[in-house]
Amino acid sequence: MVDFKAIEEKWQSKWLEDKAFEPQIDEKKPKFYITVAFPYLSGHLHVGHARTYTIPDVIARFKRMQGYNVLFPMAWHITGSPIVGIAERIKHRDPQTIYVYRDVYKVPEEILWTFEDPINIVKYFMKAARETFIRAGFSVDWSREFHTTSLFPPFSKFIEWQFLRLKEKGLVVKGTHYVRWDPVVGTPLGDHDLIEGEDVQILDYVLIKFILEENGEVVYLPAATLRPETVYGVTNMWLNPEAIYVKVKIRNKDKEEVWVVSKEAAYKLSFQDKEIEILEEFKGEKLIGKWVKNPITEDEVIILPADFVDPDNATGVVMSVPAHAPFDHAALEDIKKNTDLLVRYEIDPRIVENISYISLIELEGYGEFPAVEEAQKLGVKGQKDVEKLEQATKNVYKAEYHRGVFKIEPYKGKPVSEVKDLVAKAMAERGIADRMYEFSDKNVISRFGNRAVVKIIHDQWFIDYGNPEWKEKAREALANMKIFPESRRTQFEAILEWLDKKACARKVGLGTPLPWDPEWVIESLSDSTIYMAYYTISRHINKLREEGKLDPEKLNREFFDYIFLEEFSEEKEKALAEKTGIPTEVIHEMKEEFEYWYPLDWRCSAKDLIPNHLTFFIFNHVAIFRKEHWPKGIAVNGFGTLEGTKMSKSKGNVLNFIDAIEENGADVVRLYIMSLAEHDSDFDWKRAEVGKLRKQIERFYDLISEFAGYEESEAELMDIDKWLLHRLNKAIEGATKALEEFRTRTAVQWAFYNVLNDLRWYMRRTEGRDDEAKRSTLRKLADVWVRLMAPFTPHIAEELWKKLGGEGFISLAKWPEPVEEWWNETIELEEDYIKNLIDDIKEIIKVAKLENAKRAYIYTAEEWKWKVAEIVAEKRDFKASMSEVMKDPDMRKRGKEVSKLIQRLIKDRVFDFKRIDEEKALTQSKDFIEKELGLEIIINAEEDKGGKKKQAMPMKPAVYIE
Repeated sequence: MVDFKAIEEKWQSKWLEDKAFEPQIDEKKPKFYITVAFPYLSGHLHVGHARTYTIPDVIARFKRMQGYNVLFPMAWHITGSPIVGIAERIKHRDPQTIYVYRDVYKVPEEILWTFEDPINIVKYFMKAARETFIRAGFSVDWSREFHTTSLFPPFSKFIEWQFLRLKEKGLVVKGTHYVRWDPVVGTPLGDHDLIEGEDVQILDYVLIKFILEENGEVVYLPAATLRPETVYGVTNMWLNPEAIYVKVKIRNKDKEEVWVVSKEAAYKLSFQDKEIEILEEFKGEKLIGKWVKNPITEDEVIILPADFVDPDNATGVVMSVPAHAPFDHAALEDIKKNTDLLVRYEIDPRIVENISYISLIELEGYGEFPAVEEAQKLGVKGQKDVEKLEQATKNVYKAEYHRGVFKIEPYKGKPVSEVKDLVAKAMAERGIADRMYEFSDKNVISRFGNRAVVKIIHDQWFIDYGNPEWKEKAREALANMKIFPESRRTQFEAILEWLDKKACARKVGLGTPLPWDPEWVIESLSDSTIYMAYYTISRHINKLREEGKLDPEKLNREFFDYIFLEEFSEEKEKALAEKTGIPTEVIHEMKEEFEYWYPLDWRCSAKDLIPNHLTFFIFNHVAIFRKEHWPKGIAVNGFGTLEGTKMSKSKGNVLNFIDAIEENGADVVRLYIMSLAEHDSDFDWKRAEVGKLRKQIERFYDLISEFAGYEESEAELMDIDKWLLHRLNKAIEGATKALEEFRTRTAVQWAFYNVLNDLRWYMRRTEGRDDEAKRSTLRKLADVWVRLMAPFTPHIAEELWKKLGGEGFISLAKWPEPVEEWWNETIELEEDYIKNLIDDIKEIIKVAKLENAKRAYIYTAEEWKWKVAEIVAEKRDFKASMSEVMKDPDMRKRGKEVSKLIQRLIKDRVFDFKRIDEEKALTQSKDFIEKELGLEIIINAEEDKGGKKKQAMPMKPAVYIE
């Protein structure tokens, strides 16, 4: 068994010793600059992360071998509240957190308790991540390593500069906005601050204040809706009789009202500019059977009981519009049948029976009541058919919004999409409606372990991604960028359009203080948008720090402006040297590095970062840098599951990246992950499959080691040798094209599996041969194959390169290119012909149960059929083909035969056609075919066995077995 671990350690040490991946400026080479989202270090990286980081390394290695000067740097992200939240939970001995860090992440107990200080968490996992990346064989330029937050002052000064530039342009503003909020810790929450709920939307509910008058007191029941226009069709109200409701005094600015809402709603509303005073608490059943007034129509409608009303969703008060809401229709029909329930609440069943549906919207393809029709169409039996009702709701709401026309005055004839906003605005102006922000899913949990709420905050700092001029520049940049896969472009375009103000600072967590308001700390998704520019100078910054020659406080705005925004100036460099203490020549080199490496060629990350980081990355670049420095491409990848299940730290269903390497070896892990999925599709890690791949890689290693003992020569090649070299050319071409497009799965298929399969076939075809031509062919294959595999399995490739006598590192060797004289499509067609024939004969024997057969007669197509096929391939049309063929007198004699053949060829679309000498191919391969089949092979016998001869088609011989 090959000792992969020893090989990996050997080459990792050599790469680091020789600084193999620390590029300098080289004007003789084209540059290639690729980065990947730096990892957030709240724990170990798992095999899902492994894919995100292996892809850019494979591409970086590929481009290096193509002759590019490649920069692939790495840094660590520690900004934000998650790490602080972990420290707090460990401090309070939270069992779940202790389980994750002690049992899943395997942190030694004596180190675990030091995690009460978040700095220790950061130090531990930064060291672990660096070790993992080195063990994975990532070709990272470690001289540029850094980490975020004020714990690394030079980078913190860079972030200060970025925010000063944004503020100067009016793109960082102070204002009022709704945010996700941790009510216990008291901080806004970004995507990275959540354990659950990153994708949960914030919905903007209109609260329509239905009026309940009791004993001279006016009380409002604010019904929450996303469709305010349907208030004209309300037939009743729904409350949950078992839920706890509260009567509250609501103070909002100068206005004071009494509302009835669920207890949960009162708590949530208290975060949304409303002062709440609870006056009374009761069960919903207290109000069942009472009547309220619709503030728009002034109709009196009854309050009915409904278990389906979730008190934890919006206000817990729901208006019923059965003509246009499938859930309301189903619930109303159910309650009509439940006389006992109505009697329990002293409601006359006739009242409910007489409720008439109100039709509001004209919709092509539906009658008066779309909700009723859609429910019937989907076979809804009642309100418990939740899945069908959700689908019906989706269908009706979408159709009515996009195609519906309102038919109630004063909005008659207007499209529903327009009426929705007009009604909401009119009710707000009259004071009969309010609004409430609510999550589309209640499971939004912060990394502090608390359930989030939506809070309206004042004096919050925002990045104004809604700025129209800024959006226009972002659109321009996106239009000129490459996106892999291209299908993701529309998502980027959509996000770019709806993106608006985003809270960019908070008062807790690690980070860089806002330079003009240091009580606030810049949050994690806002300090990670242009750090790719910082990488270009970080090598020099790190060196100055090591030498004790850097005062970060002197890295002022003037310094960063010059490096990143201005033209070269000796005078400016001298002035900056005096102010910063950095030697003039070093400032000049930093400026040169930025101008050389920028723009960034590729940004890589997983698809969950499209709605935030990757889009922010575009915005911030166009806001700060000159157009020639805007980024050129984004590559998006998918996620990973473990044995078919989503990975979860809390459930222990996680495979750490480093553990996968320990168990299987880095090259096995790399090749396995790269072979599983293309672009943004997801992959599933299966241990059994990894084990099988390891054996195949060992076979690869043994084969190349064997072929390394052979020598190339000028010996005359047989057709099968030429076939293998032609196929090798195809592998080079296929792998190269796939890697240029980040299609790693296809690249692995070409570079590994196809070559392996072709080699197996070649060894079968040449069994018993041991001549100079074969050995030379295999030596040529070894030299190409090991280079094709170098981006995927770099450690093994280095070891084999040495065995092959290659100079230097294979990581820096030349990527193979197709050899012109190896191309031979005819030989490939002939070999495919033989393969297909063998498979066909095997299938005939199996189906016809001819296991005892002794010989096979093979008949090739007659010359006239080839002529017809060539004409059909050219004309691709029956009429045109017949016309051309019939110019030949001999063909005219065949009449119907020719017509039938053309019809068959057209039907089978035999257009991609190239002629081969079938008889020659069969004759040369006769011994091999006989050996493979255990039959005597007779080619084009005079005798027409079984009348098969006439069935022969070009590239499809007729076969008779006896």
